[in-house]
Amino acid sequence: MGPAWDFAVAPQRPVPGVSSMVGYRAVDVPDSVHAGLPSAQLTFIVSLDDGIRASFERSDLATTARKRVLLAGLHTRPSHVEQSTGQAGVQLAVHPLAARALFGCPAAELAELDIDGAGLLGGLATELADRLAAPNLRWRNAFEEVAAMLRDRWSSSDAVRPRPELCRAWDALTRSAGRAPIGAVADAAGVSTRHLGTLFRAEVGLAPKTVARLIRFEAVIGMLGRSVRAGRCIELAEIADAHGYADQAHLTREFSRLAGTSPGRWAQQEFRNLQDGGHGGQPDSTP
Repeated sequence: MGPAWDFAVAPQRPVPGVSSMVGYRAVDVPDSVHAGLPSAQLTFIVSLDDGIRASFERSDLATTARKRVLLAGLHTRPSHVEQSTGQAGVQLAVHPLAARALFGCPAAELAELDIDGAGLLGGLATELADRLAAPNLRWRNAFEEVAAMLRDRWSSSDAVRPRPELCRAWDALTRSAGRAPIGAVADAAGVSTRHLGTLFRAEVGLAPKTVARLIRFEAVIGMLGRSVRAGRCIELAEIADAHGYADQAHLTREFSRLAGTSPGRWAQQEFRNLQDGGHGGQPDSTP
């Protein structure tokens, strides 16, 4: 059986604030609805075809307009995404604290939303999508087109940089893979837990504890993917212990809240995607 997806990964840290950049093309994928999982990073996608149709409500999917450029904020439930053979694009994981510099608004304004990038970035987004739609464009050229646009926005931005307390807190959460107590995170940032919550909600739209849940969830996804690619049995009790869940039942409950399904069932549904290299990467430290 051939691959379901073709993936290409751009060089590490192609743009400040960008954790990863991946080109994807559906090689052998039936028409279906894919679950876009919650993440501790923003998702920025430039479509190489007729656009992306995504909605947090599956019942709204058929009437949702396609977006050639999509920007998804932090969210705590899966987004429903149409997929089919031939679908292709460049997908970036963007640090939420880089949103002001790259997109002109704080990540809080994007929380729980899938935004039309053309509406946010104007003609730049449309021009970028047009260039990436050129026939026979190589992945490395597509990556450089996207990186050049974002590097220009970063260097020309006069946006206020994230507060240092917020950066210190985010780094503390990342270093602990989301396991650090929020009190300890506040101490590392040099603020009270109450003030830390105010800073997080104003900048990224979620409380620190919720961001910690997302970071830990991403770590679990990474471990599930590594197990599948290595051909190992998925040991949920081992994964629960490695990531600080009380037990396997605790992991399953938390995973189901965020993904809408159990970890075992999700791994079955995403098996070929995981084999081909999808769902890779860990949340990045501050930009």
